[in-house]
Amino acid sequence: MNSHRITRTIISPALVLASLALALPLASQAANTRQTTPGPPLVTTGAVGRVTGTTAVLEGSVDPRTYTTTYYFQYGPTSAYGQQTATGTLPGGSTATATVKVSETASGFLSGYHYRLVASNEQSTAGPTFGHDHTYTLKTTKKKSEFVLPKTFVPTPLGGTFVLTGSLTGTGNADRAIVLQQSPYPYTAPYTDVGGPILTGPTGAFTFHIANLTTSTKFRVATVAAPSVVSLVVPEQVTLRVVLKARTAGKKGLVRLYGTVTPAEVGAHVFIQLEKPPKTKSEKPGKIEKPEREGKRERSEKEPVPTFATKFDTVVKRATKSISRFSVVVSIADAGHYRVFVQVKPGAVVSGHSGSVLLDAPAKKTKHKKKS
Repeated sequence: MNSHRITRTIISPALVLASLALALPLASQAANTRQTTPGPPLVTTGAVGRVTGTTAVLEGSVDPRTYTTTYYFQYGPTSAYGQQTATGTLPGGSTATATVKVSETASGFLSGYHYRLVASNEQSTAGPTFGHDHTYTLKTTKKKSEFVLPKTFVPTPLGGTFVLTGSLTGTGNADRAIVLQQSPYPYTAPYTDVGGPILTGPTGAFTFHIANLTTSTKFRVATVAAPSVVSLVVPEQVTLRVVLKARTAGKKGLVRLYGTVTPAEVGAHVFIQLEKPPKTKSEKPGKIEKPEREGKRERSEKEPVPTFATKFDTVVKRATKSISRFSVVVSIADAGHYRVFVQVKPGAVVSGHSGSVLLDAPAKKTKHKKKS
């Protein structure tokens, strides 16, 4: 019968510590082998730094491995490069064992260009060391395209021309095909194109002319091709066409005011109004005006808007299929510019007014005192 003897080996703690002390310098030495071992430089292509126009700073890192090392960047529209920066130099010596960040300026550098870092030292017997090829792409923020239109619109007289100007903003807004669309009163029909497409200008600006507008209409602008962009709705109102004429009546001091309203609006209320001079803002005595801040745009003064006071009124009484007429004889007590305002319920057309006519008041008689 065979017997097996189990032997336990006891290792002294002092022996373990001594082995570790011997192993640590060897590990540290192995870690530094990459830098201290003679050989060509270690090269890493970095990022593109500051870019100004077509000038860029190319970045990277070089480990010269204790030898005097030269480096430069190659760059160009393809991986064949074709251009390079000025050559830089890193000193050698026992202290030059750490990786060094390097950078050089590249002129004529554009988005989409390839670039890489190249370095060599006396150990580069097989040729220079090349960093990895990188491609630079300019990061651009695409602006959302949208239509910018005026906030307010002046109503168009019946049969007049409506002009819509605006601009398309955002990326790719130049030479973009756009079309004007409309939905006439009562605005229940779907939008349809008005004429053919036009192209925006170099800055995205555009202008549409809609001639002979006879019905209040909602308009909008849309791009023809994707991505689709549609403007806000522009409600353009069409006003009555009102013509006012004046002539003296039979009796001195009386004036006949008459005219036409298109389209025919029998029963419409006619207001004969006198233009009142606009109010001007009077300066308070002793008030010191505050100076404008430097660089602040001066606020443009709004032109005063004239107001009108109703002096007489009548109604439209006679009409044909296309026009209606009004006529009234009045006594002018106040000289000035008079106009006619015809009021109707909003619909295909809205209320409108005529141009102004200048009317003189009769001269007042002066009383002469009797001589005593």
